Amino acid sequence: MARSLSTTALSIFASRMFILTISIIFTPILVRLLGPTQYGQYAVILSVYGLISIVMRQGTQESIRKYISERTDLEWQSAVFGYVLRPVVVLGLVVGSGFVFAAWSGLAARVFGDAFTSLFYLLGLYAICRQFRTHILYTLMGLQLESRSELLYIVRKVLFVTLALTLVYLGHGVEGVLIADITTNTVVAVIGLGFVSRKISLRSAISPADVGLPKRQIFNYAISSVFFFLFLTSLYHVDVLLLQYWTSDEVVGYYKGALAIAEVLWLAPKAVQLSILQRVSMLWNRDEIDAIQRKAQLVTRYVFLFTALLTLGMAVLAADFVPLYLGESFDSAVTPLRLLLPGVLGFAMARPTLAINQARRSLRPLLVATGACSLVNLVLNLLLIPTYGMIGAAIATSIGYGSLVVFQSLAARHMGYDPLGGLQVRPTLLTLGATAAVIFPLASGLSSSLIALIVVPPVGAMIYVTTAVATGTVTVTDIENIISSIELIPNRVERRIVLVLDRIPKI
Repeated sequence: MARSLSTTALSIFASRMFILTISIIFTPILVRLLGPTQYGQYAVILSVYGLISIVMRQGTQESIRKYISERTDLEWQSAVFGYVLRPVVVLGLVVGSGFVFAAWSGLAARVFGDAFTSLFYLLGLYAICRQFRTHILYTLMGLQLESRSELLYIVRKVLFVTLALTLVYLGHGVEGVLIADITTNTVVAVIGLGFVSRKISLRSAISPADVGLPKRQIFNYAISSVFFFLFLTSLYHVDVLLLQYWTSDEVVGYYKGALAIAEVLWLAPKAVQLSILQRVSMLWNRDEIDAIQRKAQLVTRYVFLFTALLTLGMAVLAADFVPLYLGESFDSAVTPLRLLLPGVLGFAMARPTLAINQARRSLRPLLVATGACSLVNLVLNLLLIPTYGMIGAAIATSIGYGSLVVFQSLAARHMGYDPLGGLQVRPTLLTLGATAAVIFPLASGLSSSLIALIVVPPVGAMIYVTTAVATGTVTVTDIENIISSIELIPNRVERRIVLVLDRIPKI
């Protein structure tokens, strides 16, 4: 299972890295073409959909991913696919119609402004198409065909970027971006359905055999997942919506730009999170708490060490990176970005624990922990945004993000395991301190932002790895195991790396 997990995580990480690379090129072009005001409108539309989509798809997508993987026989998988498909269709049509009604009745214009009427009409169709695309891709993940689902994510991104930029360039604004997304979601759903049909019988899904499907259990899990993701997703969107209410679209655009950069640091933690659930459920069913704890501590430690390096680097280079990436007009996003980083690190640490806790059939501890975090985030944003604007939003959201690792760890301990037990606090702090002591003055002493972005990351990574090995934060064996699991580095190069690291004197 460990090998399967690492291979899957690598597959997801590679595809998301490719998508990220495209996004790094796409986002600043889109921002420049739309401008702060229209980009702020686009951010609001995504936030509205993000909150509503929890009800329409989170329960079904998690249920299909979990239950279709419990057995490998065709009848079971077809029955699960067909059973979950029914609420997928109903919810998609209901929510899509709701968005259309909000536009037709004038509700969208009264709440958000006249510009949002046409956007909500398109949002109705967008919601339906995205609903079917998500169900198909999560079915592929549940069937452990992540190589297919990740390929389709790449196809969707490439098509979307091409169409969106073309339509925006032709003057269609945010409407053009939504039309591009509707088109690409439809294409990917059709292709994905072809992959699914090779694995399960679509005819049997419509008229399934009696396989003793635990319909009540699936229903309860889906409802619990909705509440879980309602709490979790509020962390992403509450700040944007409240900021839009108390400030301007332009300020929202600056803040959304900071969020977009900060969330890039979750790439690897998200890959781990998406890989774990369907591969840890068996351990919960067997009550193998010791195995769960070993896996949780190992993965959490690696995620923390990797994300801490990225967070430190972003804190140092924010003033150089933001203007080059988003444009000179987004200088105001530097401060909220730096304020968000501590919380981003805490959220990253919590992601493996979130997936492990979610793999358990009873989600009550997960719901309580995530709900508490969501409440902290909401209250702080309500208190700080009216007075401090986007700075208050960044502080409140950072604390909200950071509280997630605390509450989820408490929930994990209640379940019988400690995900943070493998963290080596003192040597880790020493490693981070030594790296910061070098790269902060180095970045300040370089006159060119471009040179700083080229020089500081490799220097910082070299110092970080060297100090981590010297202090015992990471052992040579740890690094050797990581390299071996990747299976892309030649043995000769691997041995050379291990030999060099082994010569580092230990403190």
